[in-house]
Amino acid sequence: MSLKTIVLILTCFIFFNIGHLSAQTRTSNGLNTYSLDLYQNAKVNNENLLLSPISTYYALLMAYDGSKNKTKAAFEKVLHLQKSDVAENDYLKGFLAKTDSSAAFKVSNAIWLDNRMRVKNGFRKAVSDKYSSDFKRTDFTDVGSAVLAINGWVDKKTNHKIGEIISADDVTPSTRLLLLNAVYFKGKWLNKFSKSQTSAATFFADVKSQYKVGFMKMTENLAYFENGDYQFVSKPYQNSDLSFCVILPKKLFGIEEIEQKMDNVFFKSILDSAKVANTQLFIPKIKLESSVELSNVLKKAGLTPAFSEHADFSGITETPLALDKVIHKTFIELDEEKTESAAATAVTVRITGLPSYKIFKADHPFLFFIIDNKSKAILFIGRYAKPTNGEKMETENLASNLERKKTEKFSTGNLHNSALFVLDGNIISEAEFNGLSAENIEAVHVYKDKSEIAKYSPKDYDGLVVITLKKGKKLLKTD
Repeated sequence: MSLKTIVLILTCFIFFNIGHLSAQTRTSNGLNTYSLDLYQNAKVNNENLLLSPISTYYALLMAYDGSKNKTKAAFEKVLHLQKSDVAENDYLKGFLAKTDSSAAFKVSNAIWLDNRMRVKNGFRKAVSDKYSSDFKRTDFTDVGSAVLAINGWVDKKTNHKIGEIISADDVTPSTRLLLLNAVYFKGKWLNKFSKSQTSAATFFADVKSQYKVGFMKMTENLAYFENGDYQFVSKPYQNSDLSFCVILPKKLFGIEEIEQKMDNVFFKSILDSAKVANTQLFIPKIKLESSVELSNVLKKAGLTPAFSEHADFSGITETPLALDKVIHKTFIELDEEKTESAAATAVTVRITGLPSYKIFKADHPFLFFIIDNKSKAILFIGRYAKPTNGEKMETENLASNLERKKTEKFSTGNLHNSALFVLDGNIISEAEFNGLSAENIEAVHVYKDKSEIAKYSPKDYDGLVVITLKKGKKLLKTD
């Protein structure tokens, strides 16, 4: 009997209209270890990447439930399962329950069967009970009709955001089983960015490539951590336990050094170390689309037996089966109701009378995550290495921009001599500045560049302090 193929289609649509971090559970440990393994095996230096580990995990678990012997052992190794751990399945059921209670987060599973194929009742019941999986029938010998039906299912499950998932090249007449997972997420930031604060600034992709990108900006209390190598920040969403997290190397092009350390122990230690801090956040508006064929990535991780002619999926059917393609498609878009940053390239420093704050400026390659705060499970993971929606800058500007970047700091400092204070375009006294309430301030920038100071005064000040008040707030005059 000839070997037939299983195709896994793993589809994520992430649309963000966008801190408390609690202890990591034992069951999310397996998912996160798998997630970071997947990331390490899939990443390509200097390139963007977007993965939904939980989407791939669900689809692979459905295949795992029908596997036997060496194939089953390979799944357990790659997915970091503890011998059919029931608690792991109960944990994943929690995300399916969220699908029912929140329109913002949807997980959908389906198994598409060829009309000629019969599956065992035990497998059908297991995946239905554990993963709420739909069972759909189609004729894979009529490739065009099968592709149309499958794309229609995903289009519906992603609120019509992804209309074409697979093409005729992704299935063949020998395909008998297709495992499909779709994840849709639309979350608003707990605290939105102000569109009026968005402005163009430089993103340093590498030594030879810089881009003008729209950056969003906000100062708020966020879960924050830093050491000598990187900064971490976590920004929460409304009405959910989910947060958007960024690990930003302090070294301008140091993302690979951070990635070399990135395993579950390292990631957990960052989350455990994060404390609430007043943070001035600069982050680019992001739009990424990704399509990755993961079969080689999974083979590299140890799942080769599931793709071989000796694969054992006898728990599904007596027909010989093997995995063929693992197709993973993702989309992410972050804007002011989702993500943002600002254009100041000058040094921001500590000033008497104003609470200190951390400066988190994501203007060079960084890692990002969406996590479940309660379990610390990684739902999405990516690297933002170069903008797809930015304007590439002229070569002659690169060196000067890099030099100016070196002068920036990660927190507020001190001005030792006299400074010029400008509030919403008007010069004010230092006393008036010290009389401002920090709660009324939208942003503060400090410039040492003489050309910036000269825009407001011909006098020789040591620095320029530019203050923007929140909308509707006014300066209270001092005596």
